[in-house]
Amino acid sequence: MKLFTTMGTGAAVLLLASGAFAQEATAQASTDGRAGVALPGAQPAAGNSDHSQMVGRFAVGYLGRQTIGAGDHTLVAPVIGARYWLDNMIGIDAGLGFNFSSGSINDTDKAGVTVMMFHAGVPLNLADAGHFSFQVVPEATIGFANVGEVAGVSHDGFLLSLGARAGAEIHFGFMNIPQLSLQGSVGLYLRHQHRGVEQGGAEVSNNSFTIGTTLGNNPWDIFTSSISALYYF
Repeated sequence: MKLFTTMGTGAAVLLLASGAFAQEATAQASTDGRAGVALPGAQPAAGNSDHSQMVGRFAVGYLGRQTIGAGDHTLVAPVIGARYWLDNMIGIDAGLGFNFSSGSINDTDKAGVTVMMFHAGVPLNLADAGHFSFQVVPEATIGFANVGEVAGVSHDGFLLSLGARAGAEIHFGFMNIPQLSLQGSVGLYLRHQHRGVEQGGAEVSNNSFTIGTTLGNNPWDIFTSSISALYYF
């Protein structure tokens, strides 16, 4: 009889101990924010990347430099703009670039220069993890340029560029500044450009149609046409 009593007491102790252990394990899982044991190689939980923290926030920054021809002149205008992520995948880019200049040499006025650029894009985040986001960005740019009349000659230009880029946006989360990011990309564009020269009521019009990559002829062109920077607020 004593043997059965001892065995019953031992079984009860084991049941109580196992129940306490199960409750402790459940509490620990709740504290860690996990519903179960993660499998090796499992995808990270949504929302743990630097990119995901920028959803619903505005960014401002440098979106690259654009060139436009006006008659015999080639003019440039850096584009400053904003980006807003509607959700983790789709965003909106909008930018403006302008360049105004005038002057004189002795008593002779120099030709005034006016350049306006309007840029729009739809960045698509295809993958992100940690500080990295892989993106494809369909985009368009419209530009207007005018070089004022000098000696009866004036120049004007028009630019329409359509294309898409693919590349990466790297956030500086590893330096505790995830709001700051650099983007590097390459792409393909289709460009229509008009150059006009007017003198004495007669106009010479030069129109061109180009398909090509976004990289230029010089090695340093990568810094002006392929790299941009943003800061999120």
